[in-house]
Amino acid sequence: MKGSGGYMKRLSLAKEIAIMLLAPLCIACGMQLFLAPAGINAGGFLGISQIIGLWAPERLYLGIIYFILNVPLIVLSLFFFTKKFVVKTLITVFLISVYMTLGEVLGLPRKLGLVSFENITLIALAGGALLAIGIALLLIGEGSAGGTDIISLILQKKYRLGNASRLLLLFDLVVIAVYCGIERSLPSFLYAVAALASYQITLEFVFGAFSNAVMFEIVTSDSQAIIKAIDEELGRGSTMFKAIGTYTKENKEVVVCVVRKRQESKARELVKRIAPDSFAYTIPIKEVIGKGFRNIYM
Repeated sequence: MKGSGGYMKRLSLAKEIAIMLLAPLCIACGMQLFLAPAGINAGGFLGISQIIGLWAPERLYLGIIYFILNVPLIVLSLFFFTKKFVVKTLITVFLISVYMTLGEVLGLPRKLGLVSFENITLIALAGGALLAIGIALLLIGEGSAGGTDIISLILQKKYRLGNASRLLLLFDLVVIAVYCGIERSLPSFLYAVAALASYQITLEFVFGAFSNAVMFEIVTSDSQAIIKAIDEELGRGSTMFKAIGTYTKENKEVVVCVVRKRQESKARELVKRIAPDSFAYTIPIKEVIGKGFRNIYM
């Protein structure tokens, strides 16, 4: 049992490290290989970085601008979130910046022939999809890419602001409009909107954005360890009720817990580690109204 727990911890750590390395790479590739070389604005803080980059010195690369913009937000997040979350966000933002800067310095888009690629629509769709894959991976790993992610989470935590995702979508469109207005290019605006649409669709597909939360029902003979772990590790409450197995005729306990979508993978790992002999299943939840769940931001 102890050996199994140690294995699960190592597996969980390996997963976190893999996500922290791969997610920034996807985001950087989407930006530096596709959107930025084609003059397509990504919206959000990446889009603001592109706007600043129009007047920045030649050696002030896009990745460096993005990192500088995020520093105040990362400092601010120390007052709202756990140190682990802040450290993970800092590492993620740093890696995004490093990957983007390397891509720009090495001239990868030109070497790969993407700069001369004529189908800009495909460039926009591919760039938006790669950004979404990176963000989805971070959400699954309970991380953040900084920028509007942090702003949204702060608004939800401090002000319980409704429709934060819609507000951020509007923010993305404003950033895109400003960039295209400066460039005086309507086609660039249309391509950017296409990239944004690709981002939203891919995020829903990869991450399951159609489900804001997940309900776990865990059938076990000893519920106390599960209940304690849910409370301490997930910060969630749970409900327990008695049941009888119709085949074995044995008394059972059923623990019901609803978690945020981004906590699903951690909840799965918890069940496997704490109660490997239990029977558990999940149900996607469209909406949850209640303490700790209202206005879930993906």
